[in-house]
Amino acid sequence: MGKYFKYAIGEIVLVVIGILIALQINNWNENRKERTRERDVLEELKQGLESNKAILEKRKLQFADFKTKSKKLIEHLEAKRTYHDSLDSYFYVPTGNYAFGISYATFENLKSQGLDIISNKSLRLNLVKLYEEDYWLLKDQETKVANAFTNATLPFTRKHFKLMNGTRYKPNDYDNILQNAEFLNILYESNYLAQLYFSQCVKVSETTCKVIEKIDEELKK
Repeated sequence: MGKYFKYAIGEIVLVVIGILIALQINNWNENRKERTRERDVLEELKQGLESNKAILEKRKLQFADFKTKSKKLIEHLEAKRTYHDSLDSYFYVPTGNYAFGISYATFENLKSQGLDIISNKSLRLNLVKLYEEDYWLLKDQETKVANAFTNATLPFTRKHFKLMNGTRYKPNDYDNILQNAEFLNILYESNYLAQLYFSQCVKVSETTCKVIEKIDEELKK
């Protein structure tokens, strides 16, 4: 009886060990699947952020040029200097339309699956702040630039300038432009908004790069 009892106990122990091993293997497989899923999401996020980074770099160049040319144009008009056709490209600068092109697709995809897919809490918070605060503030600033263009710059240029070759504006009456305080005010506002946008764009670009670096660190693990 004792021998059979010991045998039965041994069988039970083996079964329990087998179950525990099976559960461990199952957990390991699930963890591996979750990690693979996380890596796929991180790769997608990185790709989206790289695209946004390129857009931000383009915006910085555009608005740096915007600031430089509008400032020179203001100085030229304030000094009452004579007209030259090279000014036509400068007159066009304040009317440039810079549509917001930052993509939210990969982040929205992450939210639909659940932010907890990202195991690194710090990275998770950085992503939320970047997409839901930093990009939003940048978009808000760009909206102000677009509104100034639509409500003030565009109506004035349509009335007082002739579009040349799609990228130049020739004044109908340059002497009138020199005496027109409204146009200078438009330039002042455009330049001010451009400076604000440029500064915000630089900050957001730097933050985007830092988040990309953190994603790279996670992918190396």
